[in-house]
Amino acid sequence: MSALNQIILEGNAVKDAEVRTKPWGTKFGTLSLANNRYYKDKQGNFADEVSYFDVVVFGEGVLANLVKNAKKGSAIRVIGRIKQERWESKDGKRVSRNVIIAQHIDFLKKPKPAENPENEKKDDKKILANLVESYSGIMKELDDTEASITVDEEEATF
Repeated sequence: MSALNQIILEGNAVKDAEVRTKPWGTKFGTLSLANNRYYKDKQGNFADEVSYFDVVVFGEGVLANLVKNAKKGSAIRVIGRIKQERWESKDGKRVSRNVIIAQHIDFLKKPKPAENPENEKKDDKKILANLVESYSGIMKELDDTEASITVDEEEATF
């Protein structure tokens, strides 16, 4: 059985990308992305949750492009895989973290500045409200499902 490990993530660079060198000489780039999730809380108010992701980029040819384009605040899409790094800290404790190893990076265009930022905020809230309402309807439909199918991996043939 093959294992699937792929992630697509869009976010904004938390700071400028950096190029580092491994002790054995391999150069790599590092980037931290912030990703926002918008939702309605239990009281019906709009809320957001920010998650931060560490991205690692390998390949001599892409590092110059990465440093040139991945500036603080820039919108970026990363397609890659998740890797868990494990090590023992100086005080003997086991430590781990997950990083995204980039396989493809898109530098997204920044939206044009709005003529009236207040109207843009209102439009964003309307769009968000519609998305949340649609999502809630879909989840209700799923909750109302009468039957489901569970596939036993040993019996499945592809």
